[in-house]
Amino acid sequence: MWYIRQFDELNLYDFEQILRMRQSIFILEQKSFFEDIDGNDKKAIHIFNKENDNIWAYVRLLIYDDKIILGRVTVNKAKRGNGSGRQLLTKALEYCDNHFPNKNIEIVAMSYLRKFYNSLGFVSTSDVYIMDDHPHEDMILRKN
Repeated sequence: MWYIRQFDELNLYDFEQILRMRQSIFILEQKSFFEDIDGNDKKAIHIFNKENDNIWAYVRLLIYDDKIILGRVTVNKAKRGNGSGRQLLTKALEYCDNHFPNKNIEIVAMSYLRKFYNSLGFVSTSDVYIMDDHPHEDMILRKN
């Protein structure tokens, strides 16, 4: 089941799962050592899917006056490769279209996912650069 929550609507159990999943994927699996708990969670929209009380997909939306930043895109390792990432991004983009139809959506994407994001309408706006030892690029889905 899909959930869309502001920070103050998250229960502690769900928030712990979200942080644990982000840590497991970004820090342990990808060995990207960065400050994941960056103070932005309290102003974000959190979209996630829970199955049997376990969160398996998550994305964070930061809403600004002129844009939306889509970040912390995570899918449990056991759920990858079967369209789960597309389901997650489709849910996030639907939310953006329904609530902020004229705001561009930006993402800092790992470069190996370029074709995936292109298939959702995103285009690259930067050259490839290294961040946390992984090739990344800035991408945008233009709405205005």
